[in-house]
Amino acid sequence: MTTDNVQSRIAALIDQDENTSNVSSTDYSLRLNYINQANREWEEATDWQVLYKEYNMNISTSTGNASVVLPADFRRLASYPLITHDGATTDQFPESKGQEAGLYNSTDKRVEVLGNSYDKYTLRVFGVDMVSGASVKVPYFKSAISLVSPANVSEIPNPEFLVKRTVAYLWEAREDGRFPQMKGEADRILANMIDRENVFSVASTDSRVKTSDEIRHGDFRWGE
Repeated sequence: MTTDNVQSRIAALIDQDENTSNVSSTDYSLRLNYINQANREWEEATDWQVLYKEYNMNISTSTGNASVVLPADFRRLASYPLITHDGATTDQFPESKGQEAGLYNSTDKRVEVLGNSYDKYTLRVFGVDMVSGASVKVPYFKSAISLVSPANVSEIPNPEFLVKRTVAYLWEAREDGRFPQMKGEADRILANMIDRENVFSVASTDSRVKTSDEIRHGDFRWGE
C-alpha cells in the first residue's frame, strides 16, 4: 500500500471521499505526520522480520581494534556479527556495553555499538587484530522507511494498521468520542501482526525440532 493509498483510505473514513485531490494541502500534511507517527509506533513494537538486513564489508587497512561505520538505517543488532578477522578464521562476536568494559580481558572477542541515529552508529571490535581484507558481516534490524512521497510503499505486513491508527490520532486530537474504538481496532491489528511474527509457519514447524513446551502443549500459546 503506497502513502497515497493510505491517504485515500483515511479520506474515505474521515471525509467520506476517497479522492485525495480533494484533501487540502494542510490536511494532507497533517495526516502524513500522523501516518509516520503510526509507522514509528509499528517499528518499535517488536523486531519485525521485514526490517531484517545484513551488512557486509571488508576492512581495507589494519587498525588493531577496528571500528566499522554501520549503515545509515541501522537500528539494532539482530544477532552476533560474524568477523573473518585474519582472512581465514570466522568467529561470532557477542555484543557488550561500554560500561561493562572492565569485565572483559583484552583478548575477549566482543563488539560494542557506539553512537546514535543522528551521528550514525559505529561497531567497535575488540579481542582481535583486523588484517587488511578482513570481512565483517553484521545482521541487524533497520529503521522503517519514512512515508514521505505519495509513491512510497509501506513495509508493514498489514498497512491497514496505518489507516486505523492515523484516524485514531485525528479523532483523539479533535476529542472525537469515536477515538477509543478506532484505537482499539488499530491495537487489535498490531497484536495480530505481532502474534504472526512470533509463530512459525507450517513449513518451518514441520522441519524443526520442537521444544519440550511445544511437545507438551501443542499449538497452545500462553495468554490465549
